[in-house]
Amino acid sequence: MWLPAKPEAIEMYARFWIARYGHSASGSARKMAKSLHKIGDSEGEKAWNAVADAIECHQQNKHRAPYQEIVTARHKHSLD
Repeated sequence: MWLPAKPEAIEMYARFWIARYGHSASGSARKMAKSLHKIGDSEGEKAWNAVADAIECHQQNKHRAPYQEIVTARHKHSLD
């Protein structure tokens, strides 16, 4: 039976949370971490903060990618 490693699990939850909550995914994950902190679940808090970090990374890369492609294309043309 396959069990995901911790980084794989974080990535899977991040992608699911983005699909489920869209732009509010990071805030929702942070809220989950905060609620786990309140009940004393420090491991759960760490895990959900890692999920929120992964979500933010995905969202930043999503917004940055088109700009990077344009800059790369312009730079390439200026070298020709």
